[in-house]
Amino acid sequence: TLMALLCRVEIRSDRVDITLSRCRLTQLLAGSIDLKMQLQEPTNEPDDMVRLTVPVGLKRAGREMRMLVENADEQTPADPSLLRILARAHHIQARLIHNPKLSVHDIAREEQVSAAYLYSLLRLPWLAPDITTAIINGRKPPQLTAQTLMRLTPRLPAGWAEQRKLLGFR
Repeated sequence: TLMALLCRVEIRSDRVDITLSRCRLTQLLAGSIDLKMQLQEPTNEPDDMVRLTVPVGLKRAGREMRMLVENADEQTPADPSLLRILARAHHIQARLIHNPKLSVHDIAREEQVSAAYLYSLLRLPWLAPDITTAIINGRKPPQLTAQTLMRLTPRLPAGWAEQRKLLGFR
């Protein structure tokens, strides 16, 4: 019965457009669609069309390309690794602000990490607020991981729009 609704599916590099028959969708929801109608081609009249657009991304996986569909589920748990590095970055920034005598090198020695790692980490409190909120709420692009974020921090632009683009937020 789902196939009876479909008029067209367009797959693009940044999205998938699904066009459905409004009339058939109404009939399906009302429970009045019959088998004969399922076998007929849907009308392609513009006023009968409903277009659904799903944002996607392409990612190379070895020799092939994979299409990543963004998760629209509101109940998606936040990525613990991303939360951990964001919390650590904000904690270190707060320590530096509250103790002006403390240096990044002091904290690096104390935490047994490199100063370069901490300098990268200290860029994260400057993420666009909506990016931080999305990560906390589990609404991040599927390709964004803690490892990816840390790899991209040296190139992290100051502008929020550029950050969204670099990190895969729309």
